[in-house]
Amino acid sequence: MVLVVHSDWSNTLLVGTIMKPYYQDKWVTIYHGDCREILPTLEKVDLVLTSPPYNLGNSVKGSFYGGKGKGERIEYLSHDDDMPYEEYRTWQHDILKLCFILLNDAGAIFYNHKPRITDGIFDDRKDLLPFPIRQEIIWDRCGMVNFSGSFFATNTERLYIIAKEEWKPNKECLGWGEVWRITPETDNPHPAPYPIKLALRVIASATQVGMIVLDPFMGSGTALRASLNLNRRCIGIEIEEKYCEIAAKRCSQSVMELNIDS
Repeated sequence: MVLVVHSDWSNTLLVGTIMKPYYQDKWVTIYHGDCREILPTLEKVDLVLTSPPYNLGNSVKGSFYGGKGKGERIEYLSHDDDMPYEEYRTWQHDILKLCFILLNDAGAIFYNHKPRITDGIFDDRKDLLPFPIRQEIIWDRCGMVNFSGSFFATNTERLYIIAKEEWKPNKECLGWGEVWRITPETDNPHPAPYPIKLALRVIASATQVGMIVLDPFMGSGTALRASLNLNRRCIGIEIEEKYCEIAAKRCSQSVMELNIDS
């Protein structure tokens, strides 16, 4: 039973809550539900790696805003990706505040989002972050289709780092720089996946073996799969049960070979 004693999600206290995982083993815990309800019940973590729905109005895949597959619309099963902007910004602020509370003293959040052009004006989406940004990693997708014709094709996304004071990237990864050239993932049932190589890079550079990685917008479980490959414990939250099932199956497979640097 959940008892909410404060209406502000960023300060919500849950009393007498027992959250039953959708899936759990020695390394992986998956929860099915709204991350705003589940986050306050979790243990401390070392890294939050997440990519929320972009609120692009169910855009067409392959466009400036879309992902794979020209002409197919990005549509979520349990989420309307066309929220009023102030509502969307408040939603993101509240979730990031809950995530920041969970970080250990040397923890960090890597928040993936995509710039957009609205009414002819470039928006880097930094106003979605309620905390100062430690650094901005540019994800170069190595190509993009542009159907508009009113601007140069934009082939980058952002990884914004929100970090506790004691956090530092691993020394052996500093040479990767701040522009990461990684092609998108195409063989994935989720409407807007990010590539496992991107997740591997983040986790390898930001954590040590045995640490805990959290993704509050788990999707098909890319961050969790990457965590397993690198011997990190991981927690995922997903509101759509279909993707909980996919992620659980993905995480139960044997560890795959790594290819992080190239």
